[in-house]
Amino acid sequence: MNAFTKHNDAWVIKADRADLAGQDIIVTTRAGAQKNVTLAQYLGPTQGGRFDGHLYAIGERAPAAAAPTQAVGDLSPIMALFDRARAHLKYPAIVLDGFRVSIAGARAANPGSLNVTGIEKHFNAQRGRDERTWFGRVSLDGSFAPSRAAPADLADKLRAFAADPAGVAAAFGHLHGACCFCMRALSDDRSTAVGYGPICADHFGLPWGEAAPVAERDLGNARGTAQSRARRANREFAARTYA
Repeated sequence: MNAFTKHNDAWVIKADRADLAGQDIIVTTRAGAQKNVTLAQYLGPTQGGRFDGHLYAIGERAPAAAAPTQAVGDLSPIMALFDRARAHLKYPAIVLDGFRVSIAGARAANPGSLNVTGIEKHFNAQRGRDERTWFGRVSLDGSFAPSRAAPADLADKLRAFAADPAGVAAAFGHLHGACCFCMRALSDDRSTAVGYGPICADHFGLPWGEAAPVAERDLGNARGTAQSRARRANREFAARTYA
């Protein structure tokens, strides 16, 4: 197994072959994390009484080319949601179809920009904490800089959200039976019809009471759909999103 080791007071790589100079390999750290490392010159076999590998200096890796930015559009409708929400919530966030949007804080590299991540948290062994997968950042000028982990269609989804935040939020609620702002299940008929609840509508400055009620002939279907989606939403979203 490739590993980091000390040689003449410097960190080097121990590998099992002597012909790997100039190649990229995966090295496992003591904590179990894996890193891509470029091998520089061959330093010789290990020393100290028994042979157990070959030593290489660590080469400098060229920085990965950044993915080109993509235009999302006018962010003012989205920023208006967060501006309103921050008067009520310390860390407002919006969960949509496969991604989560929040505002970068004052200490971030780009304060006020939109952080775009995955929904669920996963344990990062290298950092020793739970984190959401980083998908990229939307700058205040409306440009999206995706990470390598970003889904291919994410820019299109962000454009749709920027063009019609209320409509996209409502569509999420209709599809999943849960409010995209708080991830609670939509349980009453009006919230099911609107796509989000009245408290979140007030927090984010969206219409709710003005929405037309569900037609009586559609009410039974809406109620049954809401109940089934509510159960699924509670299982799949609420607990893990804000854990």
